[in-house]
Amino acid sequence: MDTSVPSVAERRVHVVPLGYERDRIVEPLRRHGADVVYLLADAPDRDAPRGTVDFAAATADDPADALVDPDRLTDYQRDAWTAAASVAEVRPIPVELADVYDVLGVTTTVAARHAPAEDGGDRLFGNVSTGPRIAAVGVAMACMIVGARPYSVEPETHRHAVEEEPLTEGVARTVDLPLYPMDAPTADQVAVLGRLHERAEEEMTTDKWNLIEWARDRDRAFLRDAGESRTAKYRALETHVLGPLRERGYVELEDVGRSDTVHITQTGRRVFYAFRHKLDGE
Repeated sequence: MDTSVPSVAERRVHVVPLGYERDRIVEPLRRHGADVVYLLADAPDRDAPRGTVDFAAATADDPADALVDPDRLTDYQRDAWTAAASVAEVRPIPVELADVYDVLGVTTTVAARHAPAEDGGDRLFGNVSTGPRIAAVGVAMACMIVGARPYSVEPETHRHAVEEEPLTEGVARTVDLPLYPMDAPTADQVAVLGRLHERAEEEMTTDKWNLIEWARDRDRAFLRDAGESRTAKYRALETHVLGPLRERGYVELEDVGRSDTVHITQTGRRVFYAFRHKLDGE
């Protein structure tokens, strides 16, 4: 883990799934001077879109206002929460830990809230050892996308019967994971995915010119320098938005008469859920 001393202004922010663990949650926070920790508590039936975070509830002064009910946790999970709170400011967030896109979206949304350290923000870390494997993948992918530091925590011993006591005990060491740069979709691409998702939910079709008119009315960046001709606008849409989305399997085109109907794929929907935070404030 990065142990260099942060500047006066920046904080060390950790995203940690609240799984069947205690020591592997708490000890890295204690050893590496965490300032803020987002505890991702499993909420398989949470009533919110994937990847969204209610920061007001997460930072509420009264724990009763949080969206995570401590009474639904095991005794050792509550103990982990209390122990973490003695080290850093705890911000609980309900997440469907079995949904990699929910975990990914929540983590990238938290990262966007704090901004990378090189931009004058905070240092973000992600613990990939304390939740189910799907959650670990989501946190790791998010860290790679936003340039945060994922870390793995090796236990000293293993236990069983997680309903009664933590899966592991003690911490042998913390191991850095390799970083692989990943290309996140641009804000324009996320906006178009959102538009396609919205239209699909309403059982309405969308062709390229529909998208161009919609984007023009909202002053989307990819059209600003495209010029006034229809050809230039189509070229800008294809070059900056649809081409990259199609190559990644997020959208598909269907020839219908003289126009192309654009469909969002299931993968495209999931990517939209994961990166919808890019549209916050729009």
